[in-house]
Amino acid sequence: MTTNTGRYIRAVLWDMDGTLMDSQPLWDESFRNCCRERGGTVTPEQVAGIAGASIARTCELIAETGATASPEDPATAEVFAKISAQVEAAVRADPPILPGARSITATLNEIGLAQVIVTQSPRPIVEAVAHALGDVFVELVTGDDGLPGKPTPAPYAAAIERLGLRPEECVAVEDSATGAASARSNDLLVVQVGGGDKLFPGDPGLIVVKDLASITPHLLLWDDSLVWPVAPAPPPMRRDRSSSASRSVRSAGT
Repeated sequence: MTTNTGRYIRAVLWDMDGTLMDSQPLWDESFRNCCRERGGTVTPEQVAGIAGASIARTCELIAETGATASPEDPATAEVFAKISAQVEAAVRADPPILPGARSITATLNEIGLAQVIVTQSPRPIVEAVAHALGDVFVELVTGDDGLPGKPTPAPYAAAIERLGLRPEECVAVEDSATGAASARSNDLLVVQVGGGDKLFPGDPGLIVVKDLASITPHLLLWDDSLVWPVAPAPPPMRRDRSSSASRSVRSAGT
């Protein structure tokens, strides 16, 4: 694993839902309504399952409700498209941007750091969020790109490749274990938003902050003196007076 020493951060790779915005209530409501309209029976477990799910997994959950015959059923794609369109419309009308998101992304843009959104949400929704945040992102990696979803390495690997950078030149900001695992599998440093315990307690490449307001450019630039508890310097070596005296005596006697 690459260490902090010598890293020069040039880009910040942002997870979107739960990190920059909170659209999950919109997805939950639309999923329930659209599936029930087609005769599906929606369980709390299925609703919980769409949080952070890829497009393919969401289609599986639609079929599991009984609203459609299978994930491959053309009707499933129609239901997903309707859910996605409703969420997009709600996001465009009133973007559920989380406190601190506009401030930190604008600041990073001003100081010249490249920023990318890395998410499994459909591109129209991601574009709506990017626009609400001032269009400061140089790339968008979305669920429409046909990549395997998080926690596989693919989404963050794509972001790094599109930027033409090395992993040690990037830092990811995530709120979930699946997202953090995806980022760390690319050797990216990760800032975990949301407080609480570290998702991976023994991982020195992941730190925890309470919320977006706690993120500063210095933190994202991985300033060791600000991020990590600094180990106390070892005390200066004390000369053993008795040894010195003994050596002096021996020297005098020769």
